[in-house]
Amino acid sequence: MLADINQRIKRTGAYQRYKHSIAYVTLKEWQKDLRRKFHLSKYRGDEFRCPVCGAELAAFKAGGKSYLRMLREHGFIYPLGAIETFNIAAYSCPSCDACDRERLYALYLDRVFSSPEPERCYRLLEFAPSPGLSRKLRRAPFLDYRSADLYRNNVDDRIDITDMRPYAVASFDAVLCSHVLEHVRDDRRAMRELHRVLRPDGFAIVMVPLVHGVDETNEDPAIDTPALRWKYFGADDHVRQYGKRDFSDRLAAAGFAVERLGIGFFGAEAFRRAGIAADSVLYVVRKAPAGSTVPGQ
Repeated sequence: MLADINQRIKRTGAYQRYKHSIAYVTLKEWQKDLRRKFHLSKYRGDEFRCPVCGAELAAFKAGGKSYLRMLREHGFIYPLGAIETFNIAAYSCPSCDACDRERLYALYLDRVFSSPEPERCYRLLEFAPSPGLSRKLRRAPFLDYRSADLYRNNVDDRIDITDMRPYAVASFDAVLCSHVLEHVRDDRRAMRELHRVLRPDGFAIVMVPLVHGVDETNEDPAIDTPALRWKYFGADDHVRQYGKRDFSDRLAAAGFAVERLGIGFFGAEAFRRAGIAADSVLYVVRKAPAGSTVPGQ
């Protein structure tokens, strides 16, 4: 009963406004940072390295117990081991809290920007930024970094990803959109907007929760309660569970060429050192050449 009341409170507009306020977010991040510093000595070593903050570690931290409990309580229909790019045993960095997929992004961005063009400043836009990766990107002297979110107050721009008119056409060299689209009703429109703001020679990292063996997206409108969304979509604020083939097809229909980069691209040792599961895949998109075909055409 108490848990149900707590969940109802968290779904109210007042709580959401408080949750996204600068005061709340700043306090929570300060508390988390303090706890990480207190416990970090237990994780010091040289077996692993976080590519986000550079910390040398003996181990990464396992995934959150509360999230796993919610999945079990609501009978999530897929096994955790089938979720792509999700290393529950080495989920977060004990130094900066970067999760495994964020460490994967850092590996790619370090490679892409290993030799930036002299005197060039690359514009990079990140949606729903995470603190650790955001700090890394803001410190890069060759990046003009901007953070964006529809609800949060501690970002550079309050932007609806389905309507980014404040951003001009072809205004960003790189876009990072991680685990955002599964929250967005009109995801196809959001994908077209990502295509619009990306420069012709730019790239975007676009990631969503995916499950091995699931190719078709489930966005049944009848799945409309928190309990049902936990069961079928893996969270109460998700509006779909993407299928792997369908996700790529939607990106292609928006005008993107989709590249899937896995352990063969990065190397087994790079994955191991960064605590990234061997089945992890990075989805990188670029504007498809003019005149190329898309699925269904």
